[in-house]
Amino acid sequence: MKLHLSPIVQIKALVSLVLILFSVTTFASIDENPEEEGYVEVYSPNALVEKEIAQDTLASYKARRETHGIYFGVDYEDYVPVSFVSINDGKTYQELFNGASLPIVSVMMDYKFNFELGSLALGASYGMGSIEDSFSGENRKLEITKYMATIKYSMDNLMNEPYVVPYFGMSAYQMSLNDSSPTGSISETVPMGYAYTLGLLVQLDWLDYDNAKQATFDFGLENTFLDVFMTQYLASGGDEDANMESDPIWGAGLRLEF
Repeated sequence: MKLHLSPIVQIKALVSLVLILFSVTTFASIDENPEEEGYVEVYSPNALVEKEIAQDTLASYKARRETHGIYFGVDYEDYVPVSFVSINDGKTYQELFNGASLPIVSVMMDYKFNFELGSLALGASYGMGSIEDSFSGENRKLEITKYMATIKYSMDNLMNEPYVVPYFGMSAYQMSLNDSSPTGSISETVPMGYAYTLGLLVQLDWLDYDNAKQATFDFGLENTFLDVFMTQYLASGGDEDANMESDPIWGAGLRLEF
């Protein structure tokens, strides 16, 4: 017995068959492996994103600090080379500049090793300064460039937060100078000398606690310090070299710990 279908029914059946085949082909082509290219993950507004960080930035400094760190700093000091004698004319610093201080601005960087009793920092600094005066009866100018290598011991692990950090440093320094007078200019590099420093770091993070913690999270900035210190430069050079020693002098600066 033959089944006769009308043309309309036959067309509907054909369309249905095509749609079924298309659907089967589409689902079969979906990549079930989410790690292969072409996989699309549907975003869910309720999904949680977990970010792993190296340290707990909300913990105290004593709890979160690591073994190694870095210091960056800028400082200013009023330097007075009390034993300086000009090669130009044999005049002393007092006779040339009436004992006025020669301001030196320096930049420094230290590698820092942390341990239970505090930290040791080994680094270098570079500074420049000059003074110009007519106290001697003629216009005189002394320009100084200072290079220094320093090792420091800091007691920064006494409290949970290093609000106040005493430190002690020993340095080797060398200075290049330019001594100018109306009749000429003499440049000299003085042999290496030594210096010692006593200082106090005062933490500034408490002034803006929230931003300080955000800086730790974003940039790894552990502490911002006001650096107040006293340095004495010991005698350098010989009979034919300028002596750049000083009495104890005060200085201050800003130090960042990463």
